[in-house]
Amino acid sequence: MHRLRSLVPSANYLFAFEAAARRKSFTAAADELNVRQPAVSKTIRLLEEATGLKLFRRQHNQLELTAEGARLYREVQESLDHLYMVIASLQREHATDLVRVSFSTSFVQLWLLHRLRDFRDKHPEVTLRIEESSRDDQDLAAENIDLSARLGSGSWPGMQAWKFVAEEVVPVCSPDYLAARGPITTAADLLNHPLLDFEERYRTRMGWWEWLKVHGVRMTRRRENVVFTDLLGSVKAAALGEGIALGWRHLVEDYLASGQLVTPLQETYRSGHAVYLVMPAQRPAKRGTEVFRDWLLAQVEGG
Repeated sequence: MHRLRSLVPSANYLFAFEAAARRKSFTAAADELNVRQPAVSKTIRLLEEATGLKLFRRQHNQLELTAEGARLYREVQESLDHLYMVIASLQREHATDLVRVSFSTSFVQLWLLHRLRDFRDKHPEVTLRIEESSRDDQDLAAENIDLSARLGSGSWPGMQAWKFVAEEVVPVCSPDYLAARGPITTAADLLNHPLLDFEERYRTRMGWWEWLKVHGVRMTRRRENVVFTDLLGSVKAAALGEGIALGWRHLVEDYLASGQLVTPLQETYRSGHAVYLVMPAQRPAKRGTEVFRDWLLAQVEGG
């Protein structure tokens, strides 16, 4: 039992006191609380007896708070307001239609943002909270994430997984850059160009050294002219004509379709892994989470 109950036996005492103090009328408080006026008067009397405090006084047929009553009113009102905000916030977080998702910055900026309007138009009842993460190993259940994405085989303990897109990595550059520098006919020709790379602190992805090795080209020393901390930076730099970057096909497809980027070589790399949408298996999925998952999967069907 909370020690407050030794002073205030019932929380109803505080609700009645707050209403009476705010409205400065037992009658108005009774109307608000949907009870009779004598019930409010009795509740205030019981509160005063329990606390040993005189909370109200009548002055010329008007109800006024005593100094003790005024202080208690401020504290009760602030406490009730705080409790309301906490409970309302928790309800919003766990509401069926509030969906918390976590993806890489590259996925959000290069793929998701251009398609969000379609989702919002089709499902205005679902509110998305989009978080950008730099990790593959998030504990979704502990961090209260409803949906995320991972690269791998599709099997992770405690996770449900749905295949989203296969991993395919291709070189990309701007068409103006390619026109100015001339054609690139072999993977080895890439060594004569500025190579834009990225290294993420908490996520391991293929870099130029590995991509070239797969295609029979050995880098005797690191030749990357610029190294970013996220794929987004290297792709944006390539679109601006700064060199050649590695692009994950599903992330750069909009740039390729619009002509902002081109693939200077036919060579590609398919790892056999895929990007999977993942959800915590230990809790029931929200309706909104399932709606968003199905929408994401529909975007890549037949791709």
